[in-house]
Amino acid sequence: MKTFRSLLILVAVVSQLTLALHGQESPKQNLKLVRVASLNTIEANKEFQKNVQLVQQQRALAVQILSKMQSTQDKDEHDVLKKQLDSLQKKLNENNDLMFKTYGFSLNRNYVLTVEKAHVHMWVTEEEAKAIEAKSKENKTDAGQAVEEKADEKSGFRSLFKKSK
Repeated sequence: MKTFRSLLILVAVVSQLTLALHGQESPKQNLKLVRVASLNTIEANKEFQKNVQLVQQQRALAVQILSKMQSTQDKDEHDVLKKQLDSLQKKLNENNDLMFKTYGFSLNRNYVLTVEKAHVHMWVTEEEAKAIEAKSKENKTDAGQAVEEKADEKSGFRSLFKKSK
């Protein structure tokens, strides 16, 4: 009964939460958004997304099993569902704890995933690629210059198309 009650509380809390990986409105309370993790590679981001999806699916499955348990009249089926639910709840709690230790992420909170660094790619000819790479190398060798001087420079792909006046 204790497990059932704790699961009901979990389901009630979880049903009120929304995981907002693509943005959300600012909360109406006086809350502050703080960074809890940085995903420094594409692979790390993919792994995080996969792990979030896993715990969300486990949570949804727990809700489905609980719903079936509440609607079933058969004692044997109820016991089987209860066993499945207990096992799933244990695994979900383990995964949620691991997500918190790894990313500072918990199903009990709302999150906003922000892109802090992105790479934009485009298709170019071989000649354009060589010109872009040369310009990129030139910019890297100029990295020792003062920040003010670099701010005035025209650099990047667009600089290849600027006409000298």
